[in-house]
Amino acid sequence: MLDTKIKSAIFYADTNEAANLEEFGAILLRNIEIFQKKIAVYRYKKYNFLYINTGIGLINAAIFAQKIIEEFPIENLINYGACGANLSINFPEMEKQLVFPERFYLLDAKTPWYPPGKLPSEPEFYENNKIGKKFNLGSSNSFIFKKKQVKDFKFVHFFDMEAFAFAQTASKNKLNFYCVKYLTDQIEKNTDKEIVNNSIKKGLKKAVEFSLVLLENI
Repeated sequence: MLDTKIKSAIFYADTNEAANLEEFGAILLRNIEIFQKKIAVYRYKKYNFLYINTGIGLINAAIFAQKIIEEFPIENLINYGACGANLSINFPEMEKQLVFPERFYLLDAKTPWYPPGKLPSEPEFYENNKIGKKFNLGSSNSFIFKKKQVKDFKFVHFFDMEAFAFAQTASKNKLNFYCVKYLTDQIEKNTDKEIVNNSIKKGLKKAVEFSLVLLENI
């Protein structure tokens, strides 16, 4: 029996992370418009879901996620996308693996009174990834490419520009959160724009496949 309810939404930020889901066996049902952007409704096997490009950055991620939650009774928020690595990471070893962050930090939050990443009256980090495994991920509105940008966050393994916002929004709305990342660059090293964008496209397949299979198990 087909599940006609939309219980899950898959979010990605960068247009380079977009996939032709029909090549993965999904069927496009229709498009809707939110914030002047087309949002696709797909079916994968018997599961209907939303596929959403938010645009890059924490604010875009938070706005789109909250709008979708208000418009659709989703239970599961899935985010896949690229990430960069701190110097503590063995890049060649991790480059071909998927990353499932356990803790999410806000790299832009710094005060004289609280630990790095903590805002007043907010948790120091979010730990709500249902598939999280040991790694810490920090999100910023800035692209992290120099170690001096994260000198207070040596305990963070990976960096992106949206996952914290998804983790926070999912937590505040009591949704199931699933986050899967893949590695494309490392601070102080391979930050050439063309190389990074090519790495984003190359690593896409595994993350998309994992996200679609996840729909069957949540």
